[in-house]
Amino acid sequence: MLSNERSKYTDREIIEKGSRVLIKELGYSGFLRFIRQSGDISKDDYLIIKDKIFEGMSLDEIYDNAEKHWENRNNG
Repeated sequence: MLSNERSKYTDREIIEKGSRVLIKELGYSGFLRFIRQSGDISKDDYLIIKDKIFEGMSLDEIYDNAEKHWENRNNG
Protein backbone atom coordinates (compact mmCIF):
# COMPACT_ATOMS: atom_id res chain seq x y z
CA MET A 1 0.00 0.00 0.00
CA LEU A 2 1.14 3.57 -0.54
CA SER A 3 2.74 5.37 2.37
CA ASN A 4 1.89 8.91 3.43
CA GLU A 5 5.31 9.26 5.05
CA ARG A 6 6.78 10.69 1.85
CA SER A 7 4.29 13.55 1.83
CA LYS A 8 5.97 14.92 4.96
CA TYR A 9 8.95 16.23 2.95
CA THR A 10 9.37 19.96 2.51
CA ASP A 11 9.25 21.39 -1.01
CA ARG A 12 13.03 21.80 -0.93
CA GLU A 13 13.52 18.15 0.10
CA ILE A 14 11.22 17.02 -2.72
CA ILE A 15 13.24 19.02 -5.25
CA GLU A 16 16.53 17.64 -3.92
CA LYS A 17 15.33 14.03 -3.84
CA GLY A 18 13.68 14.34 -7.24
CA SER A 19 16.85 15.79 -8.72
CA ARG A 20 18.90 12.90 -7.36
CA VAL A 21 16.50 10.36 -8.87
CA LEU A 22 16.53 12.10 -12.25
CA ILE A 23 20.33 12.26 -12.24
CA LYS A 24 20.53 8.58 -11.32
CA GLU A 25 18.11 7.58 -14.12
CA LEU A 26 19.12 10.07 -16.82
CA GLY A 27 22.69 11.04 -15.97
CA TYR A 28 23.72 14.67 -15.59
CA SER A 29 23.25 15.64 -19.22
CA GLY A 30 19.80 14.02 -19.33
CA PHE A 31 18.87 15.77 -16.09
CA LEU A 32 19.92 19.12 -17.53
CA ARG A 33 17.94 18.45 -20.70
CA PHE A 34 14.90 17.61 -18.57
CA ILE A 35 15.25 20.83 -16.57
CA ARG A 36 15.65 22.84 -19.77
CA GLN A 37 12.48 21.28 -21.21
CA SER A 38 10.47 21.53 -18.00
CA GLY A 39 9.82 25.20 -18.67
CA ASP A 40 7.29 23.97 -21.21
CA ILE A 41 5.48 21.77 -18.68
CA SER A 42 1.95 22.88 -17.97
CA LYS A 43 1.41 25.14 -15.00
CA ASP A 44 -2.09 23.70 -14.50
CA ASP A 45 -3.14 22.70 -11.01
CA TYR A 46 -1.91 19.13 -10.46
CA LEU A 47 -4.76 18.34 -8.08
CA ILE A 48 -7.37 19.13 -10.73
CA ILE A 49 -5.49 17.11 -13.36
CA LYS A 50 -5.04 14.21 -10.91
CA ASP A 51 -8.76 14.13 -10.19
CA LYS A 52 -9.51 13.86 -13.92
CA ILE A 53 -6.86 11.19 -14.57
CA PHE A 54 -7.79 8.94 -11.65
CA GLU A 55 -11.55 9.58 -11.63
CA GLY A 56 -13.45 6.47 -10.57
CA MET A 57 -10.31 4.53 -9.60
CA SER A 58 -9.64 3.21 -6.12
CA LEU A 59 -6.25 3.68 -4.48
CA ASP A 60 -5.65 -0.06 -4.87
CA GLU A 61 -6.30 0.17 -8.64
CA ILE A 62 -3.90 3.10 -8.96
CA TYR A 63 -1.25 1.23 -6.98
CA ASP A 64 -1.71 -1.97 -9.03
CA ASN A 65 -1.42 -0.04 -12.29
CA ALA A 66 1.74 1.71 -11.07
CA GLU A 67 3.23 -1.59 -9.95
CA LYS A 68 2.53 -3.19 -13.35
CA HIS A 69 4.05 -0.18 -15.11
CA TRP A 70 7.28 -0.45 -13.11
CA GLU A 71 7.47 -4.22 -13.63
CA ASN A 72 7.02 -3.78 -17.39
CA ARG A 73 9.53 -0.92 -17.45
CA ASN A 74 12.16 -2.92 -15.59
CA ASN A 75 11.59 -6.12 -17.60
CA GLY A 76 11.35 -4.49 -21.00
